[in-house]
Amino acid sequence: MRHFVHAFILVLTAVLGQSSLVNASTPAVTSPTTSSTNASPDPIPVCPNGRFESGCTQAQVVGAIGVTNADLATISQKCLYKTRARCWVISSGTFASLERGGPVRWQHLSLMPVDGPVSEMMILLETRGSAPRIIVAEQVNGYFRPPDLVENKDQGVVFHIPGTFGGSGSGNADILVIRSDRWRRIDLGQWFDDVNRLLPTGFAIRQGVTFNFREMFASSPVWRPQDGNCCATGGRIAIDFVLKNDVLRVQRLGFDESNPVGNTRYIDGTNTD
Repeated sequence: MRHFVHAFILVLTAVLGQSSLVNASTPAVTSPTTSSTNASPDPIPVCPNGRFESGCTQAQVVGAIGVTNADLATISQKCLYKTRARCWVISSGTFASLERGGPVRWQHLSLMPVDGPVSEMMILLETRGSAPRIIVAEQVNGYFRPPDLVENKDQGVVFHIPGTFGGSGSGNADILVIRSDRWRRIDLGQWFDDVNRLLPTGFAIRQGVTFNFREMFASSPVWRPQDGNCCATGGRIAIDFVLKNDVLRVQRLGFDESNPVGNTRYIDGTNTD
């Protein structure tokens, strides 16, 4: 399937006039992700009290993030998130020159609560002016990767934070934010169901994909009902995306069906020595 050339420039032009997800007078703070493979919002993994899924709110998490000059001076060494859980800085960085807004700084954290598994956290904030503004403060029972500056043009700035939920399904925990007149979080919770609704009966996708937001594209294996999660036999799809009212939706699928020629065989490689 043909990729969209300069797709995000066109998308940005289309969304500049849309209403913002964030009121201009409030911090640009995101809410917990709702995954298309997990229909209800997940509890926040690590609360400021250091405990696992203990019922804290997003506002409480944001309130525990340090944004003073002293905090930002040690962003590569000390956690901005003030929690009683053990915390390590995995990585951090700065996007210093942007066409829209001020410099953006980010910090990627590993969090170990006193009573649960290790989680990760991504913090993204804009540092223009005297009061840094939090753009993203998100945790996941899984993994994040460093932010990718997808577009940096006068029409707008686009950041993609790749993310994966833990477990065999490897569902998407990605974050996509756009800065035009103000910051907006794009809803990535609909496309998965779009794909499975459009596929022929007897075929489905089950796992996350690797997004290419420069081309507004992704691809995935396709499963039959009898397939194990490891071994899809239905073929592959190419997915073209479009933004509609700040929601990522499927514009078109290209489905290359395949037919298995034999049964899936599992071969143990642990006794090869």
